[in-house]
Amino acid sequence: MIYSQKYALAHFLTPLADGMQFHMTEWPLHTTLVDVFMIDRATTNIDAKLAAVLSEIEPVTVGAKDDIVLGMTPVVLLEKTLPLEQLHLAIVDLLEENGAIFNNTQFARDGFLPHSTIQDNGRLSRGDVITIDSLSLVDMFPGGDWEQRKVLATFTLG
Repeated sequence: MIYSQKYALAHFLTPLADGMQFHMTEWPLHTTLVDVFMIDRATTNIDAKLAAVLSEIEPVTVGAKDDIVLGMTPVVLLEKTLPLEQLHLAIVDLLEENGAIFNNTQFARDGFLPHSTIQDNGRLSRGDVITIDSLSLVDMFPGGDWEQRKVLATFTLG
């Protein structure tokens, strides 16, 4: 199966409305729970499945730790707690069961490295605490434009 559309699942620290679009260099402050993946969104009915799975998982609270650089990107590491890992794994399991193909498998499962990218418009600092209570499905190529990102749907935890 060949997919051309790519997605990610992120928690925005300030909620964004579905349909909100932004340039790839202007991501609002967020943490990514599942890195870029491809899936046949329509035939798998993945939105409804994500909503159902996430409604059964309680919100997860984590703290910000140290600043590091991943590749060339400055980020703030987040605590890798058991509830956060379980949330990540539940999503990855669901996506894999529905034929998802991940761009960077090294960042899934045991390689999951929870972090928040340091943005021009904001950042987390050591000791900050966030609660992940929603996840947004982000289109990484809306309308075929690789420079844009678009929030397609937001799912509430719990």
